[in-house]
Amino acid sequence: KQWYQRRVAITAGDIKTGVSMILFTSLPHLLGQPSSKHKLRFYVTFWFGKWWKILLWFIWGFTTYYHINMTWKGWYGYMKGVRCTVPDDELEDLRNLGRTVQDVLESVGAPYFLLYGSLWGALRVGDILPWDTDIDMGINKDQLKTPIKDIVRLLQEKDLSARYNTNGVINVFTKNQYESRLDIMIFSDWYGTGTMHRIGWETYFFSLYYRTQHSFPYRLVKPPLERIDFIGRKWPVPHEEKRKKYRLRLCVDTTA
Repeated sequence: KQWYQRRVAITAGDIKTGVSMILFTSLPHLLGQPSSKHKLRFYVTFWFGKWWKILLWFIWGFTTYYHINMTWKGWYGYMKGVRCTVPDDELEDLRNLGRTVQDVLESVGAPYFLLYGSLWGALRVGDILPWDTDIDMGINKDQLKTPIKDIVRLLQEKDLSARYNTNGVINVFTKNQYESRLDIMIFSDWYGTGTMHRIGWETYFFSLYYRTQHSFPYRLVKPPLERIDFIGRKWPVPHEEKRKKYRLRLCVDTTA
C-alpha cells in the first residue's frame, strides 16, 4: 500500500510542476482576451506560438518521464519499518508456497531460475533471507512451451491466488492469514540482441527503468543451469562465472 502511495505522490508532484509551468508560460496572455474572430489563432499562439514554450514543454515532458523512470523502484526503497527478521511460521508458509510453485513449473517444463533477493539468499544461506517476505524468480518466455494463462490456471488449481500483471509478472499469493507472496517475472530477448528484457506494456512505457534495472545477457541463463540448495530443494540459478559481474541486476546485495 505504501509503495503505491509513493508512486501516486511522485506522479502528483510531476503534475503540480507541469501546472505551474503552464501558468507561468500563460501569464502574459491572461492580461487580455481575444476577439471571437481571432480565437483559433489566439489559442494556437497561446500554447505553441513561441519556440521557447515548445522547448519548455519538451524539457518538462522529458524531465517528468525520466524522473518517473528513475524513481520506479522496488518496495525495499519505500516501505517504512521493514522488519529485520520474519517470524518462522511466516517463513515456513513462504517456503511451502515456493515448493508448490516449483512443482507446477516443473510439471510443464518451464525454464525458471531464481532472481534478486531470493538468488542472494540461495547463494548466502541456501534459504530465504531472514528479512525477506517474498520469493523472486524468472522465466525465459522464448523457451516456454506452455501459455502463461495456463500456468496461472494451474497455480489457481493449487488453491493459490495467481494473476498476470501488465509489468510482465505473475503474482502468486497464499490464501491464508500470512498471504505469502511469490513473483514470477517473464523475460524475453524480444530485440534478438542477446539481452533479456521484461515483457508487458508497462516495461515499454517505463523502458528507461526496466532496461537499466531489469535486463541482463541471455548467456547468464542459457541452459543447462546449475542447481543449488534453496528452501530444502535444488533450484536453477544463473551461471556462476558470469553471475558476479551482473550481480546487482540479478540480486540485491544486502551485505552492506
